[in-house]
Amino acid sequence: MGAGTKESIKMKVFPKGQVVIPVALRKKYQIDIGDRIDVIADSDGILLKPLPKEKSQGSLTERLFGIFRDYASGKSKPTKADIKKATEDGFTEGWNK
Repeated sequence: MGAGTKESIKMKVFPKGQVVIPVALRKKYQIDIGDRIDVIADSDGILLKPLPKEKSQGSLTERLFGIFRDYASGKSKPTKADIKKATEDGFTEGWNK
């Protein structure tokens, strides 16, 4: 499919109104699972346009920070020794059951 060409691809509409975007087009337009699409009504039909990807907040720790913020507020930061002990306790928990 060249730039500006209107190549026709025929697809089926499923019961919930879903249409599958062919893999070649998903790759070409960098559309991944969970991405958002703008659906635009046009005089010729319907235009599906990928929306800009949202910037992630960074590492998993940074993304989870908000989840654990209330739990961790007012508590002291764990030391390396605390983390090591908790890891060892978790590893050996239930070992002799």
